[in-house]
Amino acid sequence: MKRITALADCNNFFVSCELLRNPSLKGRPVCVLSNCDGCIISRSNEAKQIGIKMGMPLFVAKKEFPDAVYLSGNLQYYHEISKKIQKALREFSPKIEVYSIDEAFLDVTNLYKTYGIKGYSELGEMLHQFLYKNTGIPVSVGIANSKILCKIAADKAKCGQNHYYISFENIEEEISDYKIEDIWGIGRNTLALLRSRGIYTAGDILKMDKEFFQHYMGKRGLELKFGLAGEDVLPVNSKESKPKSIQKTSSFEKFTNSKEFLKKEILLHLHNACRKMRKYGLLTTQITVMLRTKDFKILYASEIVENATGSELLLNKKVINLFEQIYTRDNLYRSTGVYASGLKDEEARQLSLFENTAKFEKIARLWDKIESRYGRGVFSIGDCRNLINLTQRKV
Repeated sequence: MKRITALADCNNFFVSCELLRNPSLKGRPVCVLSNCDGCIISRSNEAKQIGIKMGMPLFVAKKEFPDAVYLSGNLQYYHEISKKIQKALREFSPKIEVYSIDEAFLDVTNLYKTYGIKGYSELGEMLHQFLYKNTGIPVSVGIANSKILCKIAADKAKCGQNHYYISFENIEEEISDYKIEDIWGIGRNTLALLRSRGIYTAGDILKMDKEFFQHYMGKRGLELKFGLAGEDVLPVNSKESKPKSIQKTSSFEKFTNSKEFLKKEILLHLHNACRKMRKYGLLTTQITVMLRTKDFKILYASEIVENATGSELLLNKKVINLFEQIYTRDNLYRSTGVYASGLKDEEARQLSLFENTAKFEKIARLWDKIESRYGRGVFSIGDCRNLINLTQRKV
């Protein structure tokens, strides 16, 4: 039995998130900007239609398209919406693989039978409607026998159809004229190689012997060849791999040297990093604080965490001290960051007899539960170095 995969690809994701919280912008050319508002990283359909290009510098776009709306990006907000989409996808199909903040693959083999509908085209429309109803984000759905074909199907779906199904029997007809530069995973070097051999379309790839791809491109070449032929060489993998390190960063709309503001940002990054560690059952053995100045100079300081932990309450003192080491009021800063590295599983923890960590980690998990119910930022902590010192003296 050939397995069937679906790709849920959010349309203009960052812009769609902004329209979700500000519906008055619908129908207008809207652009979301990169860190420090440098260039355009997401565009509404209206912005595309008037000629605004992806990656266009803001100062150029404003000069050429002064009537467009330009918004600073908010990655934390976009990640929150992405999590809602992932939750909805798991309700639709238990086997999903999150590919990026705005894309996920689903194993939908015979799922249309479960929902009592006629076939995969109807399933694609059903998934599109389900996600829009539950998240408010428009999504293009591509369905096919392999991930690479799903990408092509999703591209076709973006032409106003919401969903597109490439059946195994119609693969050659559907993709024969599809340009190789538009195929998922083909980069500059591979593109040059294929063109040098007279290969310009997906149809040309289907006609070539597998030996060519194995010889010149190895495993990746075979995945390309067989994937386009409808072979499920990269099945949906619903198991999330644990990160080896975690970094949380953000840039500011305006440069600042406000110590309290920067400290607050650092503590927010610490909380988000620890929240992610707890999600994967990880502990950090090294913590790093970063400040980036107005002129892009990077300042950082690190400290080894002898008793590995995933609690921001226990890491608070270290992070504040590291921040104090690198902060000077003479500088203007454009971004901050916290990095947790040397991650290891909770099971590998060796508890210290002289440090009572259990209650702090219990509080941190309770914090997660409160935020899961009421949303991020319902409360926060400040500099709690003295509180922790007092508590530790009582142990």
